[in-house]
Order: sequence, then C-alpha cells, then structure tokens
Amino acid sequence: MELVLVRQFEVLDTPKTALGTNGKKRGSATIGTLTIDGIFECHTLEDIQRSVRVDGETAIPLGTYTVTLTHSPKFSDAYALAGRGRLLPRLHSVPGIEGILIHIGNYACDSEGCILVGSWTKASGNMISGSTAAYKALHKKLSAATDGIRITIRNEVADMSDKLKHPSGVLFKSLYTKIC
Repeated sequence: MELVLVRQFEVLDTPKTALGTNGKKRGSATIGTLTIDGIFECHTLEDIQRSVRVDGETAIPLGTYTVTLTHSPKFSDAYALAGRGRLLPRLHSVPGIEGILIHIGNYACDSEGCILVGSWTKASGNMISGSTAAYKALHKKLSAATDGIRITIRNEVADMSDKLKHPSGVLFKSLYTKIC
C-alpha cells in the first residue's frame, strides 16, 4: 500500500489565534493531502517545516518511510477504549526522530511532530476538523493492507520568495506609465 502526503500550504499562527484543545496556542501548521494508492483519503496537518529542527514543533523530513501499525504508550489504551483500535500507524527510519505517528488531532499543538488527519477548508485556517472520522477510515484501510505500507512525503509549498517576485522597478514603472 502506497501513501503519499503532499504538503500544500503553510498557515501561520497569529497573536489572536484561539487556544487548541490542550490549552496551548494552536501553532503554525502545514496543511497537505494524503492519498492511498493514488486516491484521495483525507487532509493532513503537521507542524511547519524549519531549517533547524525544534523537537515537537517541526515537520518530519521529506522522504519515503515504512509504516507499521504498532502499540503506542501514549495513545493505545485511550484509542482502544474509544473503538479506534489499539495499534497506531508509526513511521520508521525518520532521520533523527523516533515515535512519529499518524493520529487524531485538530491543531499543530496536538501533534508534537506527528501527522494529524482530518478535513480542511481555507476557512479552517491552521486547524483541521473531522479528525476522528478521518482517522477511523484511514485505520480501517491500513489494517486491511496485505502487503507493506509505505508513505512518501513531498513538498509542494511554494517558497515565500517565489510568491513575492515582481519585475524590476524600471520595468514595472514602464509597464504602468501612460505614454503621451
């Protein structure tokens, strides 16, 4: 089974942003899409990408990783009680990082570097909704996988400098100056 996560937008936190479900500030987020074998599954939310890693606040490196369903000391008991399964999707061989999971959450402050799944619209800003339903649907498919599971994480978030390119001042002025 081939999962592909494509990072598409970075939504920066603002001073007026409300608090997340855990009482922490929501945090800046990277929004993406997740496909399974080429078919859209759900949206994703991760921490933002940083040039220097900050533990628990930085998206994982781009690349391809093996995924297994494994026990999580933090989530397994609560997930099992809620009918979400005891085993969580875990990414392996992420450079310099252990314990990267795919799980339920709404804000970057819920992730600690993990991948959250749910639904997103532009109006949602730096949060996703419907995370429990998206997780249950994803978990059911991952549990039914008969071959190995791999996830490839790609980046299609444009660099801000690419978004801000303008023609030079002389050219810009000549394009918009009325010639008499």
